[in-house]
Amino acid sequence: MKFPTPDDPAASPVWENYVVAQAAQAPLRSIPPYAQAVGVEVHRHQVALVVQVPLGAATGDEDIDGIADALQDLLGPVPTVNTRVEPHPVCTLSPADGVRWFVASRP
Repeated sequence: MKFPTPDDPAASPVWENYVVAQAAQAPLRSIPPYAQAVGVEVHRHQVALVVQVPLGAATGDEDIDGIADALQDLLGPVPTVNTRVEPHPVCTLSPADGVRWFVASRP
């Protein structure tokens, strides 16, 4: 297996990693306190900001909208950023769910 280096990213997921880095920068202390987890799902130019919230929590929030807007600004006009709020009884993260989580609450 060939590992990526700074001079040769090889088959590393460069675009996806860039989106995750920008998504981690976008919130800047504006993640709602009730959010259980925040991540992104990347399908080429379609980016979904995914926010897990407890059951019964608001699914529309100015802070979440602000994070999505900031991410859109950081990524530029070509990618489309959408928001998906997922109610869960507890924080549920999986490496196989297709979401690159970068914030998770403690139980």
